[in-house]
Amino acid sequence: MCLGERPGIFLPGGNRNECGYLYRRAVLIPSRDYAPSGKLAVSRKIIKRISGTINSMRTSRILGLLFVVCIAMAAAGCTSPQSTTQRIVTPTVTIAVPGGDASQKAFLAIPPASLNVSETEDILYLQEAEKLTHDLNAALYGMHNDLPVFRHIANASQVFMVADNVILQRYQIASPENATAGMFTNPVFQQIYNADINTGLSSSTDALKYSMKNEDMHIADLTAAIGRTDNSDLQFIYKQQLASSRNNIRALNQWITAYSGTYIPTYITQSSYNEIIGSPMESLPVQ
Repeated sequence: MCLGERPGIFLPGGNRNECGYLYRRAVLIPSRDYAPSGKLAVSRKIIKRISGTINSMRTSRILGLLFVVCIAMAAAGCTSPQSTTQRIVTPTVTIAVPGGDASQKAFLAIPPASLNVSETEDILYLQEAEKLTHDLNAALYGMHNDLPVFRHIANASQVFMVADNVILQRYQIASPENATAGMFTNPVFQQIYNADINTGLSSSTDALKYSMKNEDMHIADLTAAIGRTDNSDLQFIYKQQLASSRNNIRALNQWITAYSGTYIPTYITQSSYNEIIGSPMESLPVQ
């Protein structure tokens, strides 16, 4: 578009040089041919008005664009995903360390009896099972030190590792324990430990569930061992360990619930599990 011979009128066509020439002739360099003195002022007013209109249109478009952008940003803020950070209510339950001295004295006060093959096998098995509980929870606490329940369970199991040593001494049985943490003579325990530690790395909930699964298994093993012996001294120690494992399950259940998790028992029945978590903590030693 360029200015023609009549000031203020835009005419289509014409190349850039021609337009520039006409514009200079009509506005910037008035002459008798293109800008009579009476019409020059009118041309300038019209051009100024048109420029003002164009500027107003540009301003309106910019404001409109900013308005649309603001609406889009507000909509994005309203529809953005909410924070998924889980707020954990820390359970207040604690696991009391069993009275090791009292349990040992009560055990030694019970007369010894002869052992059969099954009872000897159970002594060896349960000795390492208690070590598994200790080493597993100690390792899990090292990975998840914001979960003190692992430390409490490890401390409680340490007491029974000492109590089991009293059984070994009474019946002159060599200890099956490997002194190295995480190392076991029984290949079943070695496999369980390795699998649980690898899984426990993934999340706090998984770690809690695998600790719970170990207690679940320990209760089933202890219950079976009690049913296979008529020795009062062995039954006494096994019952202390059983009560301790029930306390561990109660504590772990509260932590799993705090993380919105659910544990389904693998070794004991659901009704037995529900009875345990629905009852209060037990004081040791039990009779």
